[in-house]
Amino acid sequence: MLVKTYVILAILLPVTGALIVDSYPRLSKVLRILGFLIPGLFFLVGMIELLWFQPYFMLLSTIAAVGLTLHTEGYYKVIYGKVMYQQLVMDTMLSLIILLFSSETLIEAITLWIVLELVSVLLILMEKGYENYPVAIKYLVFCATPGDISILSIWVLASQKYGFIESLLTPFTELSATSMSVGILESLILVIGFLTKLGQFPLHSWLPTAHYHAPSPGSSVISGLLLKMGAFSLFIVISMFSLNPAVFYIMMAQGIITSVYGYLMTTVQTDVKRVIVYSSLGHMGVVTMLFALYGLVREPIIQTLIVVYVVYHGIAKALGFVNISIMEQLANTHELYKLGFLGLVSPNALNIAFLTFLNLAGFPPTPGFIVKFLLILTTLSLVLTGSLLALPVLAIISFSTVITVIYMSKFIAAYTSSIKPPLKIPPENLNNPELVGDYFLSFFTIVLSYLLLSVFPADFWIYTLLIIIALTTPLTILICVRNLREIREEKQQWLSGVEA
Repeated sequence: MLVKTYVILAILLPVTGALIVDSYPRLSKVLRILGFLIPGLFFLVGMIELLWFQPYFMLLSTIAAVGLTLHTEGYYKVIYGKVMYQQLVMDTMLSLIILLFSSETLIEAITLWIVLELVSVLLILMEKGYENYPVAIKYLVFCATPGDISILSIWVLASQKYGFIESLLTPFTELSATSMSVGILESLILVIGFLTKLGQFPLHSWLPTAHYHAPSPGSSVISGLLLKMGAFSLFIVISMFSLNPAVFYIMMAQGIITSVYGYLMTTVQTDVKRVIVYSSLGHMGVVTMLFALYGLVREPIIQTLIVVYVVYHGIAKALGFVNISIMEQLANTHELYKLGFLGLVSPNALNIAFLTFLNLAGFPPTPGFIVKFLLILTTLSLVLTGSLLALPVLAIISFSTVITVIYMSKFIAAYTSSIKPPLKIPPENLNNPELVGDYFLSFFTIVLSYLLLSVFPADFWIYTLLIIIALTTPLTILICVRNLREIREEKQQWLSGVEA
């Protein structure tokens, strides 16, 4: 019982910090960050027992929470001056997600899942209020309801073996010790809600709507963390149940359709936020295909790749929407043809955008490069050894490697193309806590590259990747340092020697 005090502290400290953020900002930061770190600290000292994949989800949510809480504070202080309400909604959401990923029993997971759905509605309504009610309703109907049905179905099926109450209180580590075989109908009910949470066809329409219309800091949470609740729950399902194989073929088809649709849609968007929104459909389609492939061929390396992909995508997408927030602050728009000059406005914003580009386009030294390389290598190896089910996955990953460079070129063009430069550069309007949070997320992605490489058994390819990452890390840092210096000089020249 003493162990569960971490749940109270993990909620109480961030909430308290959010309530005093306007009056005592320094103390507020300490309380919020400490609250986010508590579940991880309890796990490290052995007081929480988790399934093998949960620590990776905890790492993702904790790192994202630290960066996003600082970003939110700085962002809303620039816009509104006072940030207590927005900070309270964001930090409550972040705390609950961390606790969900560290839950040990079904009763914890179900409770946190349902509460998170309700707080998500507040997140969507946080800025536009009544204007976003249709978006919130669409989210509840097309995403939250199917997810609730699936997670409650886990309880229903588990209670047949363990009992109505015992199934709620038995740790996941025991529930997953022996898999329960279920039929095709039960298998579909178990996965459909979680696939919807991943934005999979045909119930995918909520994702581009909610992502786009939510405030950009909220979109960081939705894309970076909320989507990952679907992957987290699918891991629980495949660890507790032996699903009917037909379900995995359906998942493969869903992943192919969603991924191709999402990636193609990125190429025709002229709004940078929509570009990042639709890319989430593409990425989550690949994740769904990997789950299907694992269910059909049962190669352990695929599970590891899914976890690594989820962690990489979560941090990278949180960083992507952080950049959208910066665009809104600096230019009051994210329409591509109204931008192009942001690098001249803010060298800090250019650095963060540069690292976002490297991550989502899949260039070293970022984890995006590692993930794509290992996915292609693994699926190609499976195809060459006769596992033709990996062929569509290999094809989509290869396709996405090209498409991501195309749509991320649109993204970076908002900073570097100078299509329609303003008559004079507006003053940089970024808050210090915001920049700290943004740089934290940006450079942690490079640290994450080394952490993710350590997950895999050492072999020739891992050592090769390590060398590439080690050689390109100093170059990336050097480019960021030169951006800070050179763009300040260019800015002065562009203004004919008049400082802004």
